[in-house]
Amino acid sequence: MTGAGRNRPGGLHAALAIARRDLVEFVRDRRTLVVTLILPVAMYPMLALSTALGLRTAATEIQVERAPARIAVVLSGDGADALARRITAADATARRRPRSVWPAQIRLETVTAAEAKRRLDAAEADVWVDVPADCDRLLDGAGTVELPVSWAAKPPPPARVQEQFTAVMTEVADEARRRRLSAAGVPAAFLEPVRLTFPGETAAAAAPKQIVPIVAGGVLVLLAVLTLTGAFYPAIDAIAGEKERGTIETLLIAPCAARDIVFGKFLAVFAITLVTLVVNVASIGATAAVAGRYLPAGLSLELPRGVVWPAAVGVAAFTGLAALASATCLAVTTAAKSGKEAQNTLTPVILLVSALAGTALLPGMRAASPVAAVPFAGQVLVARTAFDEASGGVAGPLAATIVSSLLLTWLLLGVTALMLTDEDILFRGPDAATKGLARPSRRERPTVVEGVVPLVAGLAALWYAQGLTPDDLTLAIPLQQVLTVLGPLALVVWWQRVNLVRTFSVRWPGGMPLGAGGSGRHVASLTACLGGAGLVGAGLFGIGAAALLAVKGTALSAEAEDLNRRLLHLMLERPGWLAWCLMAVVPAVCEEFLFRGWVLAAFAGAGASLRRLAVAVVAQAACFALFHLLPERMPQTFALGIALGAMTVATHSILPAIVCHLVHNSIPLGLVALAGGRAALAAAAEAGGSTTDLTGIPPWGVAAAVMGMVCGVALFAVGIRIAHTAGSSKGDDA
Repeated sequence: MTGAGRNRPGGLHAALAIARRDLVEFVRDRRTLVVTLILPVAMYPMLALSTALGLRTAATEIQVERAPARIAVVLSGDGADALARRITAADATARRRPRSVWPAQIRLETVTAAEAKRRLDAAEADVWVDVPADCDRLLDGAGTVELPVSWAAKPPPPARVQEQFTAVMTEVADEARRRRLSAAGVPAAFLEPVRLTFPGETAAAAAPKQIVPIVAGGVLVLLAVLTLTGAFYPAIDAIAGEKERGTIETLLIAPCAARDIVFGKFLAVFAITLVTLVVNVASIGATAAVAGRYLPAGLSLELPRGVVWPAAVGVAAFTGLAALASATCLAVTTAAKSGKEAQNTLTPVILLVSALAGTALLPGMRAASPVAAVPFAGQVLVARTAFDEASGGVAGPLAATIVSSLLLTWLLLGVTALMLTDEDILFRGPDAATKGLARPSRRERPTVVEGVVPLVAGLAALWYAQGLTPDDLTLAIPLQQVLTVLGPLALVVWWQRVNLVRTFSVRWPGGMPLGAGGSGRHVASLTACLGGAGLVGAGLFGIGAAALLAVKGTALSAEAEDLNRRLLHLMLERPGWLAWCLMAVVPAVCEEFLFRGWVLAAFAGAGASLRRLAVAVVAQAACFALFHLLPERMPQTFALGIALGAMTVATHSILPAIVCHLVHNSIPLGLVALAGGRAALAAAAEAGGSTTDLTGIPPWGVAAAVMGMVCGVALFAVGIRIAHTAGSSKGDDA
């Protein structure tokens, strides 16, 4: 049914008709309209008012804590009168030259020790000082007087009392110091060789401007989450609602392709999400204009660059975010069999988006970095940067985040179309969720949802494994591969009971079983395919490293630098064969079985069209790049994933992908050998030299990488042609 629909007319006209139909259905649902559009208008004022009042309360409390206090000081002892005279003189001097910290009033009394203790216990005095008899002599001489200070036990004195009384005694000490210098014939300036003056506006006066990027960042994170929730209910109703109403079958037999249906529903969800975004932005603007009245005195939300530029950048970035949010919600809800299941599935997605958007507020995040291309984090980061006058240009990062949003949206819509044509997902009955722990029946390949399960489990395990694995990669690499790749994959494979040979493409290139004998043509095909795959892997590493150095230089993130340090330590401190196994063999085998085996088979399905195969290759490459976490390496990892997926699809075998991946990961060891071997590199490190020079690729190295890539593709193509010829000859013989 769905396969026949691909050849029927439709196109943009059908997509627009479906979008118009879904929009009408959404507008008729008043409850959803209120939740999606009206509630944010009422929410922002309440949020802004509570924030502004909180800032005002905090500022008031700070002012109270710093405000001058009235201090009651009682002095006892034989030197009490002398110290009282000095404190009185210091108070008079400070009032002529105001200090930043000084009491509003000092009430001094000289009493007996017993009376001083009584007053302190009765809270009639704040400070009690028992002054020794030689206090005056020590201050005028060269000694140091010890003054025991007692505070009221109940209630404890405010911090400002102690701070301001300390300032008083510091002034008394300064006056005694000046007398000593005068008696010694040394000018007072002797102890003040430098005096700083700051003309114009001080940092304290300029500080309120710095609140704009901070406030903007928090608001933008909230806006990103609300934009996703704006797509929440329309996306649920778009496909999961159709399943509940029993109208999805009627829609699928309409004269249009599945991709047209998905695109039409995306247009409807995207339109509603954009309206939600506009309503939220308008509410934010109006709320900010009113909330300024409630801010503390001296604090304003004046934009350093005006309104037009930050608004233009924010609109462009968040339009891409709205498209991405719509496609994300559609993809997630397509896998659900009902609206309730869709809501339960989308809830953790909202939490994930909140975490991604919040990473844009972490210290050290810059728009001019690969983070700009990370979904939901990049849009917030670029928009926030536009509010910061100290930041650089955002034209490049804005272009990166828009292109990333478009590519990911296209990819998610392709995955949604795949799931919409997957009968196992589309026509799951109500009993699908009530089977308990019963294992599913045997099948040839996993579904799209089943293909994503080990990825989600692996990413979660990867997060926890980072805190559990040791710093030494000798133990960390095997442990991470077991916890994040092999473990989740093995459990899912055992539970699903799929055809292992077809799922993981465990064949020789050309489709011949591994145990079967081959002719000379098969051997030539195998040699050409594997040799070409190895050259492609080497070339991709050189080209990717050169591109990374051209864009980032040697300024990598702290995480990337730490990984490079640990890899270098592994190459220098461990035997060469062990380093090669850990860096190349283990990841190549484990990751290929997960991504080019399980994930690619799930996205491609059985008997897939060329379009579905292309979407499957891109989807698994995106998952492969995301799985490696480091943003600066994601473009290179994505390109490698595309090449590995294409090799697997072209040869129906996972072996070329394993060889390509293995050679790609082996190149750093080869660079160490070219740098003079591990001994020379270790000697350079001990001498204080740079050990990162091995990543510097000269022009001839880039040319060699490109040439190796071209030759590898040509050799691989020859191997494919030989395999097809051998297959045709075998068919003719039969």
